[in-house]
Amino acid sequence: MIQITGMEEKHIRQMSVLLAKRHERERKIFNFLPAQFEEIDDTEAVLRKVLERPFINGIVAVRGIDVIGYLLYEFKEDAKRGRYVWMDYESIAISEHENPRLLRLLYADAGAEWVKHGYFHHMLLAPLGNEAVIDQWLDQSFGFEQKYGILSLDDFEPNNGTLPKLEFRKGGKEDAPLLKKMAMWNSIHQATAPSWLPITRETMEDVKESYESLTEDQDAYLWMAEQGDQVAGFHVYFRKEDPMSMVTPENCAELPAASTNPDLRGRGVGRALANHCFGEMKKQGFEYIFADWHTPNQLASYFWPRMGFQPIMVRMTRQIDPRISWAHGE
Repeated sequence: MIQITGMEEKHIRQMSVLLAKRHERERKIFNFLPAQFEEIDDTEAVLRKVLERPFINGIVAVRGIDVIGYLLYEFKEDAKRGRYVWMDYESIAISEHENPRLLRLLYADAGAEWVKHGYFHHMLLAPLGNEAVIDQWLDQSFGFEQKYGILSLDDFEPNNGTLPKLEFRKGGKEDAPLLKKMAMWNSIHQATAPSWLPITRETMEDVKESYESLTEDQDAYLWMAEQGDQVAGFHVYFRKEDPMSMVTPENCAELPAASTNPDLRGRGVGRALANHCFGEMKKQGFEYIFADWHTPNQLASYFWPRMGFQPIMVRMTRQIDPRISWAHGE
């Protein structure tokens, strides 16, 4: 018989075993993921770090004296999403010997309290190595929102074909006005069909400021592409280091922003720029590139996997109809 109860200190070691086993299964598919998290001591350190957050809570599924699954969740609030519940990449694991439907039991138990207290927006980061697990979340009305992928530079082969003639150079402080202008390219595209991602004036100003500040950041690897006197696009990279991250390989760089001039799209500019930048990052000693994209964005969802990025995890969301707080059929 399965019992679902609140998480306690005595459960953490067995939870760490489940997470280490889950990571071992993920690494059979994505062998570039950090190997140390197959060790229980390392996953316990990860879980204890997560549990330091001020608004974190959790439940476990127990059969007899064995923890067979767990779910950690965090209550959050911000101006963009309002009140929501967040489940991180490390926050969910079940025994490989259990039916994946156990995830439904955990979610139903925890979710009942969330909804009762007015948290109607639920979000999670799910590993992509197990289709049966993803299917369980899809069946619970979660949907894909953002994918995260990794490119191995050792395996990368330039995707050539017909490429435009471009000039590449490193970006500098003098490019601040250009970056501010280019901030609009992606934002406007994200707001169009079928992405329909709202971009408020306040958000747009924040994006412009963040792009402009890239030229002042000493840690940024910034490249610009030009075609004649026209800016064709840019990429920016940062070293991605986090000893507690279960999805960050060694010698990994993150690609948080990239854009192509809308007037030049469909002509191979993005491919040529990526070919150049990936080669330059490899010269810098990086072995992997980490990137993410909004799944309804058709261009990005097609382009990055085509360039060799393997999706390793996905952000999934569910919005509960708030009328459930009073509409009970009575």
